[in-house]
Amino acid sequence: MNSTATWESGELERIPEPDENHESASLRSITNLKELVLRLLREVQCITEVSKLTIGDGLDFYDEVSRFEIDLIKRALLQTGGHQVQAAKLLNLKVTTLNSKIKHYEINPTGFGNVYSLVEAHTIEDRRHA
Repeated sequence: MNSTATWESGELERIPEPDENHESASLRSITNLKELVLRLLREVQCITEVSKLTIGDGLDFYDEVSRFEIDLIKRALLQTGGHQVQAAKLLNLKVTTLNSKIKHYEINPTGFGNVYSLVEAHTIEDRRHA
């Protein structure tokens, strides 16, 4: 194994040069760790506070349906890394319908695009055909 001489704290130390296999394994580990952290972050973002519903005070059905639709759309966008075509497939919607709902509810899909997709495109296709 090769080594590199460095000068530190007034004495000469020998530091082994990184092995190519070790370096590529380290890069894979770092990449895997980043993906795991991003997946965990998305899952945490998906967790929403459950508000206590008091039926006695009345309940607006349409408000609740809208809230549910918004939550589903946001989760699908998170799962697909902001990819609207994949999110539409995941929700079993036409892309135009999803796009219309995104505009109606004023959801900003670009905020979901800076993360890795949790669901691969072929997995979504497999779900639709099952």
